[in-house]
Amino acid sequence: MSCSIDTPHIYKSAAIPLPTLAACLLLVILASLAGCRDRSPEEEPDAEPKEQPAEPGISHVSASLDLPLNTGDLEQIRKRGTLRVLVASAEEAFLPRAGSPASHDRAMVRELAGRHDLEVQFILVPEHDRLIPMLLEGAGDLIAAQLTSTEARREEVSFTWPLHSVDEVVVGRKGSKDQPEEPAELAGREIHVRPGSSYAETLAEIAKELTPGPVVVPVQEDVDTETIVYEVSAGIRPLTVVDSHLLTAIKTYNSDVQPLFSIREGRDIAWAVRPDNPDLKSTIDSFLIEKAMTAHVSTAFTGDLEKIRERGRLRVLTRNNPVTYFLHRGGPFGFDYSLAQMVADELDVRLEMVVPPSRDLLITWLLEGRGDVVAASLTITPERGEQVAFSEPYLLVEEVLVGPSNGTPVESIEDLAGNEIHVRRSSSYFETLQGLAQEVDGIEIVEAPEELETQRLITMVADGEIPFTVADTHILQVELTYRDDVEPVLVLTGEPGAEPPATGEIGIRGSKQIGFAVRPDNEELLDFLDDFVRRTYRGMEYNMARRRYFQHHRRIGGTHATRVGKDGRLSPFDELIHTFSRKYNLDWRLMAALAFQESRFDPNAESWVGALGLFQVMPATGEMLGFQNLRDPRQSTHAGTVYFHRRLSRLDSRIPFDERVRFALAGYNCGIGHVADARRLAARKGWDHNKWFDNVERAMLLLMQPKYHRSSRHGYVRGTEPVNYVASIQNRYDNYVQMVGDSPASPEDNDG
Repeated sequence: MSCSIDTPHIYKSAAIPLPTLAACLLLVILASLAGCRDRSPEEEPDAEPKEQPAEPGISHVSASLDLPLNTGDLEQIRKRGTLRVLVASAEEAFLPRAGSPASHDRAMVRELAGRHDLEVQFILVPEHDRLIPMLLEGAGDLIAAQLTSTEARREEVSFTWPLHSVDEVVVGRKGSKDQPEEPAELAGREIHVRPGSSYAETLAEIAKELTPGPVVVPVQEDVDTETIVYEVSAGIRPLTVVDSHLLTAIKTYNSDVQPLFSIREGRDIAWAVRPDNPDLKSTIDSFLIEKAMTAHVSTAFTGDLEKIRERGRLRVLTRNNPVTYFLHRGGPFGFDYSLAQMVADELDVRLEMVVPPSRDLLITWLLEGRGDVVAASLTITPERGEQVAFSEPYLLVEEVLVGPSNGTPVESIEDLAGNEIHVRRSSSYFETLQGLAQEVDGIEIVEAPEELETQRLITMVADGEIPFTVADTHILQVELTYRDDVEPVLVLTGEPGAEPPATGEIGIRGSKQIGFAVRPDNEELLDFLDDFVRRTYRGMEYNMARRRYFQHHRRIGGTHATRVGKDGRLSPFDELIHTFSRKYNLDWRLMAALAFQESRFDPNAESWVGALGLFQVMPATGEMLGFQNLRDPRQSTHAGTVYFHRRLSRLDSRIPFDERVRFALAGYNCGIGHVADARRLAARKGWDHNKWFDNVERAMLLLMQPKYHRSSRHGYVRGTEPVNYVASIQNRYDNYVQMVGDSPASPEDNDG
């Protein structure tokens, strides 16, 4: 079982005075050297091969695997062709946002490696105190993990030139009373930090000047700083310490954290290499000097195409929603995101997604130079055309009236008389309805709250809260890939009353145009985008993306249980599922219920996001766990089982075990980060954050709304998916328990 724990971490920790901190540090180091890691699939006699399937240029592996050790310098790294980079990260991704220090580190590493024709392999290390031991033993070549250059660490590793100079800031919960206002007021106060962090060292120095000194409460080494800060902002912990640049990134989504004062200024954040690798260090130092001396261009950048190529990154302004850009199963997705990635690939630059806090800031931020392009399903209108330059349209859509399935028929515009239609005043739909209201008496336009996205209004129609709303055809079609309780009633634009576009025509037929937006003086970039759209529109990659997001069926199956065959078996893979369930101390019937929900026991199944096999494991996850062929039932079953086991074993042990299983199931579906966000939101709402049904699942549904997902670490999630997913598996598992025993029936037991 893994020794690490996933978020949210809510502990009852024992306070440790600073005089005993050294002993704690020694114990932590000893535990680290002892291994404290999962057994990898490769440690078993029938395990899969160790080789990792690498995507071109980049791969991710878990530190829990048995990694080959190599302590060679730059020449040996070049012969190997791979730069192995140790990063402080669990297996669960976060929503990539511009300005994140972790994102900045990884981007810099990719650029460095690219200059030397090296592939990058990121090795994910959850326990921060294992970073240096793993580097020294040769499991990686470089630490790029926002590591503070401290005197103690400099005795073990060689630090590069700094990437950042930061202050260490004490933070508390916003609005809390009796907060300390200066370091002297930390006397006798509890401060929660990891024992192996630089913050613990700073607090130890402060303790020498205060009597009594601050009381350090140790936090597990696998808990990241952002999670500790969240727990302080939620009132779970009293105080912690955070680097100033990370605090800036945290405050973009967490407004409940309160910076109090600095306790250390001018700390250097740097990368680290082994002391006996001088060539590697010299090469990195030269690279960092160049980056530092050419970084005089401010964040506000308004350069045209060639300047973007020189910078090596394309900043795309977008929205976090199910059409444009979202996180699912640890990866970024979205139709506009996919097109933006295609543009960046053609330019041979890195894509950086920038998500403003509100929709009305997209154009403002573009003009201010905070982004280079807007790709957010932005409708081309004359009013917007006075501010920005639009590319050739990459989507053609119509505005359609949305009503409940099997509702009262509406056959013409005239039938709308006497009906309420709910839309936001700022939307283009409002203007369309105003025009129709001049032609047909009795249409009642109801202004919906501005914070409600169109997807939320569609749900309100389905739930009977409102009679009608309006949506663009591509937005509605995304909803229809998940649901069948609403339908397009009338086309309101183009030729009002016409038949809505067929599913296969979504995005390529309509009178409304959607395009990229750039600054008016970026003529070269506009020409490039126009050419890109002309070449790409309705081409193979474009159509694949369009089908993926607007046509692929994604509905979760019903909660009915599958009938057991006459031979008393659930599937052709019962023995395989049982073998790996026993290996990881799981109930094979639960894993069978999960496999049915994922693939209907089809080993060749492939989801709309590219998940493969019986257990629908993402290729990147399979790679990280050491599996190459997820269409092979054995590898898929092994990968899915170990992945679920890790989700389960890393949850807070204070959660009742049955609820941990449900949280792990939800995490398997949508990502454990979204589950952490839902638990945090449930706690804020006063619901039981340790209980799934009727509590955390309610919060999960709220994360579909911008009001809530804007302040969550992992952003938007289609909450109906994990909610239905857990309910379906729970129901199916209950039935399986009644139908079959704790061991599968043998094929020879068939009674004919």
